[in-house]
Order: sequence, then C-alpha cells, then structure tokens
Amino acid sequence: MRLPTLLAPALLFFLAASPLRAGEEVVLLASALASKMAAAVQDGSATARVRMKSADGTVLQVQIKSRRGEARAEVAYEVLWPAERKGESFVLRQSAGNQPEGDTFNPPDQRASLARPQLGDGVFGTELSYLDTIENFFLWPDQQTAGREVVDRVDCVILESNPPRGAEGRVRSWIDPRKMVVMRVEKYDAGGRLLRTITTTQVAKDDIGRHVSAGLKVTQSSGATTDIDGSNIRHDVKLTDADFEVGAKKSAP
Repeated sequence: MRLPTLLAPALLFFLAASPLRAGEEVVLLASALASKMAAAVQDGSATARVRMKSADGTVLQVQIKSRRGEARAEVAYEVLWPAERKGESFVLRQSAGNQPEGDTFNPPDQRASLARPQLGDGVFGTELSYLDTIENFFLWPDQQTAGREVVDRVDCVILESNPPRGAEGRVRSWIDPRKMVVMRVEKYDAGGRLLRTITTTQVAKDDIGRHVSAGLKVTQSSGATTDIDGSNIRHDVKLTDADFEVGAKKSAP
C-alpha cells in the first residue's frame, strides 16, 4: 500500500490514476480495478519528502526516491532531519514474482542486509513496515471485490487481494473508484490476524495532476500509530543506480 506511490505506496500510497469523468457510471471488475491501481503504483522515477510523526512525539523528515516499472521496483528512504539521525537509510529492490531484498545503513558505517523476517519490521522505528514501502499487492493474481463501504464520506469499492505462495497475507483496500485513490488498506497475516491499517487522511493533486493520498495514518493492531504527510512530489526525475545504494554520498534532488 504506494504512501505516495512512493510508499507502497507499495503502499506508498500516493496511489493515483486518471479520474473518471463526472457522472460516469462506475462498473469495474476486480481484475480491471486491480490492474488500474497496479499501473498507478508503477509510476516510473519519482521523489518526495515526507514527515513521519509517531505517537511518542518522534518526528522525522525523510527523502524518498523510487523507480517502479512492470519488471522491477526500487525504493530508497533516507532521514534528513533531525541532525542526530541524518543519513539513516534503507534500500529495497524487488523483481517481478520475487521477494524484496535490500540493505540498511546507520552512520557512520553500519551496513546490514535486510533478511526476509525483517520486512515486517517498522522503518526508522515507525509503524510503517519495510514491506509497505515497496509491495504492490494489486499485482497479485487473485483479486476479488467484497462490496462497498463509505470511508470518510467517500463511497468506496472494497478490493480483496489474496497473495501468491510465500507472500505475507491478504490485503483489503477501500478504493474511491472516481478519483482512483485508496482510502484505507488493511493488511493481514497468513492466519487472518489484522496486522495494521493504513488510512488516507488527506487527498490532493500531485505534480502531474493526479489525485493522491497526500496524508496517511498507519495503525498497528496494538493501537500504535504513525502519521505521514507528503510534499515536494516530483515525477520523471533523473535517478541513477547510485541513488539506490545505502550510505553513498549523493545530493538530494
């Protein structure tokens, strides 16, 4: 679930696509709706800055870079502020049909690989997981509609995404079918236990005129929360392989 399409997104999060015309009847099969949302997540090269605020008062300013296509996705997150945490970062990469893999970095030179069991852990001590930042569950082969429900005064279609073998668990998404924005996501483990909920708190237009989730609240089953607000979203930026190497010296775009 794509915070911005940059979060995952994958969130995420900022998930978006071209809106339907006003008054147009919305009749979308589950597979067609999932396809539209998956394409929105695969939005090429993009950058954003987000503010992450945890329930304990911790506030982080984070730079996000992403390259997302049909065959491969890469995301890089780096703390810009506060000064004592500047440079903390991680990179995740995922090829079609494979589990994500990546690395973390803590200054001055603490590098580590992200093992599969760590993908459900929170990034930078927040409630957002590593998997949330890159997973595009709209690409999973089993997509089913599960009715409609109003979320924050928006009539949404509920889409249930069931994972292929080896993935974490099913995901339910509440999608505004006119603006093509995900208003709420629930992620479950393989046993059906709710892990966390990601709720859109603000919808805005991005730099290319699409409606996106510009604000998110991530809530763990324990009740712990993290609020995420995005800004400075830019698409079609030039990113190189060096932008997806943890600890590399590079200027922020």
